[in-house]
Amino acid sequence: MNKKLIKKSLPENNSNLSATFSPDFNSLIEPLINLVSEANLKKALKQSIIDSELSLRKIEKCFNYLSSCQWSKEFLALFFNSWKSTHLKMLAIYALSCRLQRLALSSEADRQQLFFLAASYNAATSYEDLGLDFQGVTHAQLYDQLAGFFLGDFPWQLDYYCLPVAREFKNWIYQNMVLDDIGTGLLTNIFSEIYNHCEYSIALHHFSNFIDRYYVCSEAEKDKHLCYIKAHVINETEIDHFLVVFKALEAYNQATDQKINYQQARAIFTTYLTRVGMIMELLTEKMKKQINAAT
Repeated sequence: MNKKLIKKSLPENNSNLSATFSPDFNSLIEPLINLVSEANLKKALKQSIIDSELSLRKIEKCFNYLSSCQWSKEFLALFFNSWKSTHLKMLAIYALSCRLQRLALSSEADRQQLFFLAASYNAATSYEDLGLDFQGVTHAQLYDQLAGFFLGDFPWQLDYYCLPVAREFKNWIYQNMVLDDIGTGLLTNIFSEIYNHCEYSIALHHFSNFIDRYYVCSEAEKDKHLCYIKAHVINETEIDHFLVVFKALEAYNQATDQKINYQQARAIFTTYLTRVGMIMELLTEKMKKQINAAT
């Protein structure tokens, strides 16, 4: 895989991505798919995007709505709690790495190294989440900082403010990574990194516009508030994660004499987008109701 190809999908000065570039899933995901050389994985990615066109439009529509109005704290609490459930899956990733490590410890020497490699590669996606090399500031803290800017001390973290479908999505991710077979977990993690890059790129644009339109703060303050989103986009963090989880899957498949199952991968990727699309559609409906109530 050649990461340099991804540069073609971004403007030259991607530090100004939020202000200058209005991305969509298709323009963002195609260069990522082009990084993939493994035939079944590439085919599954392409087909799942075709299968999920409606879900992708629902997600884009939600972010379009988000930047169009100044919302109540009740809605923003619902948004930030539910959106958090589609991200910040560090525990599930850690559990998947532990499963691979435990498998390595119980394996013969010829396969042990491959399982250890798979565990290490998968764990590498948590470095930023844990705050390694970032003064110990975790992504969970950055997310709380983002939500706190809009909500202050409003109790947005209460379970009451999480959509049931968002909670179900979080449980589905946990099921895939912790309880189902390891191959399912790695495929789920691979797709989450691809999806995250695209969604965070879209979110950065709309959150920046949202702040510019309805809140008063300096550019430096805005950068601080948006640090959680920017951390995933500006340095292509999620692209790096995608590439390293693919290495984990390659090592695991080599150790187990398996190949990527096209039908399995396609089903996981399509289900992922369908579930997120449902969450975003419900959030959009909540925004529409608030607009209608105000007119």
